[in-house]
Amino acid sequence: ITSGLPQSYTPDEYDYVHSYLTMIKRGDMNPRWWHHPSVQPYVNVGTYLVVYFLQAGTGRWPNIHAIQVEDMLFWGRFGAGVIPGTLAVLFAFFLARRVFSTRVGLVAASLLAVAPGVVEVSQYNKPDSLLVLFSTISVLVTILYLDRGGHPLALGAGVAVGFSAAVKYNSAILLLPLAAALLFRLGWHVLSRKDAYLAAGGTVLGFLIGCPYFYADLARFLEHVGAGIHSYGYAGLEGASGTNNWLNHANYTIHYGAGGLFFLLGLGGLGVALYRIDRRLCVFLTYPVLYYSFYSSQKINFAGNLMPVYPFLAILSALALVEVAGRIANATVARPRLRALAPAMLVVMLGATLWFPTTMTLRRNRLVTLPDTGSAAALWIESRYPEGTHFAAERQTPVLDRNRYQLTEESVLVRRSLEDYREAGVEYLIVSSTVYERFGGNTQRARSYKRLFNLCPLEKEFAPEPGRLFGPTIRILKVPSEA
Repeated sequence: ITSGLPQSYTPDEYDYVHSYLTMIKRGDMNPRWWHHPSVQPYVNVGTYLVVYFLQAGTGRWPNIHAIQVEDMLFWGRFGAGVIPGTLAVLFAFFLARRVFSTRVGLVAASLLAVAPGVVEVSQYNKPDSLLVLFSTISVLVTILYLDRGGHPLALGAGVAVGFSAAVKYNSAILLLPLAAALLFRLGWHVLSRKDAYLAAGGTVLGFLIGCPYFYADLARFLEHVGAGIHSYGYAGLEGASGTNNWLNHANYTIHYGAGGLFFLLGLGGLGVALYRIDRRLCVFLTYPVLYYSFYSSQKINFAGNLMPVYPFLAILSALALVEVAGRIANATVARPRLRALAPAMLVVMLGATLWFPTTMTLRRNRLVTLPDTGSAAALWIESRYPEGTHFAAERQTPVLDRNRYQLTEESVLVRRSLEDYREAGVEYLIVSSTVYERFGGNTQRARSYKRLFNLCPLEKEFAPEPGRLFGPTIRILKVPSEA
């Protein structure tokens, strides 16, 4: 999670951290931004406050207003990425043990711990890692209620589901396994039983715990949620839309997110679970199957949105592995010479399944801990340009010394005209391929950058080099004279 620091190459991360620090500095806990709900902001705010008070006595910051975005990029990734991503492995074990067995739980945890897709989102300051954790917890508590019943578990299951929806709205699908558990537990008299109303009230309570300001900011909340539904379900997003997302998600999982054998074993485990279907398995399967179906029907394709399915994919893959191992063991009972082969075959199968995700994750980790283009560009700028030089820089570009240089910051530089920058006294522009290539080469943004590159002479370009330098391509452009 130190990758690229003090630069941030994760889309939207810099803006997130800036917004959460603003909440602290203003003492206003209303995020005023509802395209995502507010659990991730509050996790960040809590993490930053802990870090601030632990380090206040060291003299690092004279007051809370002195904290800069670059100070908290690491800690945001730690609080919203690493901690929930690690805990998700533990709760996937608990869920697999509850539904199947300890052996399935151990194998599932080992698979999830190295799945490249989940490891990657657990290194980001985004809500996806939190949702992987809380969707797993929600299904676990729902199945506990199904098995044991009782008012406390009914309320707890509702709170878990509501809180998950406050992590990300699309997890509202968790209401369906909760409804199934209530029907299985209470029968057709569900509406006359207290458990149903405790669960329903719990969902409202859980959402309010995670999003306490949504009603106070209701107009903006409705506007942002509606815009998200419109974009995902109808309009799409230029450069990030997909019309065959069923296939796109499968391809991503096979070729990067988990691996082909991992994926096929998951399908095999799904077949076993459907063959043995009972009320517990029905509740367990409802969320991942419907979530995958719902998200595949949407117009926007972001891999991170698929990650809540991965704990369930790991559990189903583990189920298939354990089933195959059990059958091999049973087949060799009457053959003493072959009996010793059963454990060895299980080790071989598990090793083969773990090989691709483990090597892919290690390869990516090695890549993102190489020296990066932004740091190389910052060193070059400091060695070349005198104090007082005025730069305009966008996100995912070098972090420059504000005491040495004048700095105009924009999230996307082409949102302002070249004339505006010239009139403001800007001498050089610093742009990043993470911004100008984010959604492909045929978008309006890409065309605007192409015009900018045609107008501004290139001073220096820092491009990634395999095995030596990672990060986006950084370009330093000279603002031309008016003539």
